[in-house]
Amino acid sequence: DITCATRSIEGAAVFGQLADILNKNDVPVLDVVALRPADLPPDKAGEVANRLSVLLQTPAESLLATINRILADHPGSENLYPLRSDLAPAVSGAVRGQLQYLPGVQVYNELELNFITRFDNCLKPVIVKRGIDYNTMQIVEASSGHLPGVSVVPEPVRYYTDGPLFAHLLGYVGPISREQYESSPDTYEPDDKVGQTGIEASMEEQLRGTKGSALVVVNSEERIVSEISSRPPITGNNVTLTIDSDLQKAVTDALQDGVNKAGSQAGVAIVMRVNDGQILSMVSLPSYDNNLFSAGISQTDFDRLNTDPRLPMFNRAVGGAYPPGSTYKMITASAALQEGVVTPGTTFYCPGIIYVPYTWDESRRNPYRDWKPQGHGTINIVDALKVSSDVFFYIMAGPHQEDRRIVRDDGSEQILWLRYYTPGARQPIEFNGLGIDRLDRYARAFGFGQKTGIDLPGENPGLAPNPDWKIKTFPGNNWSLGDTLLTAIGQGYTLVTPLQLVNATAAVANGGTLYRPQLVYRVTDWAGNVVQDYQPQVLGRVPVSPENLAVVREGMRQAVADKQRGTAYRLTISSVSVAGKTGTAEYGDPIAIKNGKEVRRAHAWFVAFAPYEKPEIALVVLLEGGNESLEGSTYAVPVADAILKAYFKVDR
Repeated sequence: DITCATRSIEGAAVFGQLADILNKNDVPVLDVVALRPADLPPDKAGEVANRLSVLLQTPAESLLATINRILADHPGSENLYPLRSDLAPAVSGAVRGQLQYLPGVQVYNELELNFITRFDNCLKPVIVKRGIDYNTMQIVEASSGHLPGVSVVPEPVRYYTDGPLFAHLLGYVGPISREQYESSPDTYEPDDKVGQTGIEASMEEQLRGTKGSALVVVNSEERIVSEISSRPPITGNNVTLTIDSDLQKAVTDALQDGVNKAGSQAGVAIVMRVNDGQILSMVSLPSYDNNLFSAGISQTDFDRLNTDPRLPMFNRAVGGAYPPGSTYKMITASAALQEGVVTPGTTFYCPGIIYVPYTWDESRRNPYRDWKPQGHGTINIVDALKVSSDVFFYIMAGPHQEDRRIVRDDGSEQILWLRYYTPGARQPIEFNGLGIDRLDRYARAFGFGQKTGIDLPGENPGLAPNPDWKIKTFPGNNWSLGDTLLTAIGQGYTLVTPLQLVNATAAVANGGTLYRPQLVYRVTDWAGNVVQDYQPQVLGRVPVSPENLAVVREGMRQAVADKQRGTAYRLTISSVSVAGKTGTAEYGDPIAIKNGKEVRRAHAWFVAFAPYEKPEIALVVLLEGGNESLEGSTYAVPVADAILKAYFKVDR
């Protein structure tokens, strides 16, 4: 790194000489377009963005968004904020020629801009250029007599082994932003690198260490004459993760193969230990190479990553929220059993479709279809989980008798007749199921609608919808019976992250304990002494008895074991008993009509735990639907099959 420390900014000549030296040695010093908010009237932002977009060949909308963000965050500031770097000479010349029409806009070479924007203490050097080679370093050192305040210093660069394999977990370090520095000026220097995403960010305090210092005497030319005192630096701590790197590689390969076969653009797979919440593997595809950020990412690479429609830098495992589809039936079944709505012996008839009258109009009826048009016949709850009967769960989740009494605005009471008809039937059947209030209570007990607290930034809480949420979100649009029925099968408004879903699956597997998912195994100092040994953290116990959870587990086991009717019949691993639940989560507008039924895009899900008799791990697989309708049984199950074989080391 080339640094500069001086008591004045008469260093323009210094930066000019330094730029000449670097350019002559194939270390380009390019120009940067920067904005000074104090010089740009807000009503001129659009005009400036339009003019710059032509000169920089950058979309005006993108530039305007950046300018408006700067103006909002730093109104009236005298500081400079980069708008675009890596400018070729011809482009920067064109911008310079238009500066009279671009209030607030300035052009500097990167050396000048780095010094101006980061300089705040004449005794602390400011990095003006990173990543020079050995020959250039020698030339700059040889010219130091003509470059007062300039020095060359080594800087460690983080190297990430197998970068894309762990990028979403580890994140990356990058130059500290102005906001980060201003929030902790006593902790950082203006040119520090700090963790920006992933474990690098969440464990920044443990990893960074403490800087050393030296009190020195300098002459009139600011050159060191002697050292009075010094304090050595203290290295940061080591952070050990729960991740199994071999398993991470196998999961990545299996998921990528599944994504390719499904014609999908993205996918997620997570493997978790069921008895303590440790994450053994977490993969989000597509990924990116976090090494690009280690030495300072180029504008070209940064733009490429940011404009990629597949969002490679987005960790879908914790940040993506999706409808869970039929995987949600684990929760509906658990709630219905615990509330006594059904017992293991209760049966319902599934004809493939039921008709539900409008609340105030018996003559009009909405159809609620099963995924299997001909239906599943008379089945119990274990069968319903095995074959994933939608109609069974509609009936089981319909409103309870207590939900039927409503109070009108005038104070009068009225009983709602909430019923359904089977095909050809003249007499209706009354719902007497869970109702949304009880279903919502169990969903939240399983961790939906809230963050899990994993050691990663950017976690999405998902959405556990209920009547209060809907009336606040859509004023005048009350919760309907249809909303309840769709929620029961993981459709409607419900959104979960893959991490929430695997955590709920682990709770079903281990008998009802919901753990905080854990990535950090321990923290040690430089000598290997344990600074912090992480212990399992219990988030809560789901309010479902061991006996009722055992019934749910049996239904999930049969989904795998029954090769004739089970939805997870494509699971081929035979030396280890597995239980699981498939899901096909529809979303968006219809994309086709098939057999008279609208076909929508759908994500493919599969959750599982194994071994069935004494569970060790739970896993989740998600393949994003994109423009396709992907079935969990067809696309997600084979991915899980490969992951299970890798974990249990089953030879093909």
